[in-house]
Amino acid sequence: MIKKLISLAIFFFLSGCSGDEGITNPADNQEQPAKIQISATFYPLAEFAEHVGGESVKVTQVIPNGAEPHEYEPTAKDIARIYNDGIFLVNGANLDTWAEKITEELRQRDIRVIVMADHLNLLTSGGEEDEDDENHSPIGADPHFWLDPLNAITEVEQIRDGLIEIDPAQKSDYENNAQSYINELRALDEEYKMGLAACERSEIITSHSAFAYLADRYGFTQYGISGISPQEEPSAKKIAELADLAKEKNIKYIFFETLVSPRLAETLANEVGAQTLLLHPIGGLTNADIVAGKNYVTLMRENLESLKTALECR
Repeated sequence: MIKKLISLAIFFFLSGCSGDEGITNPADNQEQPAKIQISATFYPLAEFAEHVGGESVKVTQVIPNGAEPHEYEPTAKDIARIYNDGIFLVNGANLDTWAEKITEELRQRDIRVIVMADHLNLLTSGGEEDEDDENHSPIGADPHFWLDPLNAITEVEQIRDGLIEIDPAQKSDYENNAQSYINELRALDEEYKMGLAACERSEIITSHSAFAYLADRYGFTQYGISGISPQEEPSAKKIAELADLAKEKNIKYIFFETLVSPRLAETLANEVGAQTLLLHPIGGLTNADIVAGKNYVTLMRENLESLKTALECR
């Protein structure tokens, strides 16, 4: 499938087929300096790039808001556009596998490709650190590292450095933009440290195993109904084990999430007499998020309040 998409993408690239989006007013082009084109596979990367690049970049988010990123397959036109970019931002760790498969060819075309998984210590699906230095995206690696604010800072720094490398004339702007956003992320980290410092509980049950990095950073334990991908159907044995855990630990909230069905969370909550509560994986925005003007930082703050409720923090 990927080989076919690449072939079609090369056709679009060579033929210059970009549709109506490529029609601009020549006068406008004379007045405005060309912006660096950045493609980001999904929402968090696009959000970070916009903060760092500011007015000097045009960021395109390949996986649209409302789509679940684990299972998304790009179109040939998506791939073709990436071939015209200056920078391509990839999560890695088998979240956006289609993107990982085209990185080497893009690099051969002098496109700056940043695979974030290459710059972070990965956890396995069991929440343990992966020590395989030669393979940054092994099967079983947990790709949800953007949910740790300190990992998000590392991603911002990688974007900053990539932009400076290809556009050194704007170095001070990129450094200032990045630092301003890093300050926000550091403040977010402090809010989490303080908010989760004194809690009666230390376990949560989530719709799927997306919060291991957050749990590892702030000292609680996550149990996912589904695995790393929300499309993984849990066995009856797994559901029974989680029901027993919820009863044993007197867990009062089962977390559901956006972009996937809440059915499993609701079923488990009904079985153990718990309530459901939203914990946002921030892999993409919903229409309601967009209308409300929400972003990574505001959604992380909402997640903190949900965690404080479920963990009974003082």
